[in-house]
Amino acid sequence: MKLSRIALGFAMLALVVPFAFACEPPPPPPPGHSPGYWKHNVRVYCRGIAHYNNEESTSTMEAYEAYIIANIDSGFTLCWADMVMWNNAFKSIWITVADYFNEAAGLGPYNG
Repeated sequence: MKLSRIALGFAMLALVVPFAFACEPPPPPPPGHSPGYWKHNVRVYCRGIAHYNNEESTSTMEAYEAYIIANIDSGFTLCWADMVMWNNAFKSIWITVADYFNEAAGLGPYNG
């Protein structure tokens, strides 16, 4: 009886192990958008100037803001991003802010 349980255990391992190692990791996310892309969309949201790029809308921008607040920076606001991204004194963090949005959008970091 004990020998049959051991044999059954090995048989199960022989069936399960190949499937466990056959899974491939998910592909990397597509590359993120540039700071200029996000700068434009933030300006549209905060000031109503021009139109959103591609798939962005007021609701997606608000969803990105909520994601960033919950997962990256609790003090973040879209209007803060607008102020930072249109001020050359903050140019050193534009890519960081863009990557906040890229992460929220399910994209990889910007590597332009």
